[in-house]
Amino acid sequence: MKYLVIGLGNFGSTLATTLTDMGHSVIGVDNNEHCIEEVKDRIDLAYIMDATERVSLKSLPLDEIDCVIVAIGQSMDSSLRTVASLKELKVTNIIARALDLTHSSILKAMDINKIVIPESYAARVFAEKIIGNDSGNML
Repeated sequence: MKYLVIGLGNFGSTLATTLTDMGHSVIGVDNNEHCIEEVKDRIDLAYIMDATERVSLKSLPLDEIDCVIVAIGQSMDSSLRTVASLKELKVTNIIARALDLTHSSILKAMDINKIVIPESYAARVFAEKIIGNDSGNML
């Protein structure tokens, strides 16, 4: 599959490189040059751009992408603007990272049905490992 990961901070870069390691094609986008430098050699393509701008997103091969993942974790506004632009460009398979339940609720109202709050998920998995006395690698 071909993925577009928008937002290459800790969560997005780990997701992008893991998908690549699993044999998928990944394009990464971030407005921070440092984030791009960290992953550019580990994914197929990496672009420095402001994904909140619809005109920037139009320059990407969206018609070739199977799934767009909006992994922006620093700004709810940037995340929502990016999702809105993708919806305007008729992208249908969008997975969005939510910062909290309010953000998740807004994304649901925007008809995004695949939403993840990574910190909540990680906390649940971590709690299960603690309770299960799992001594395996917790990273």
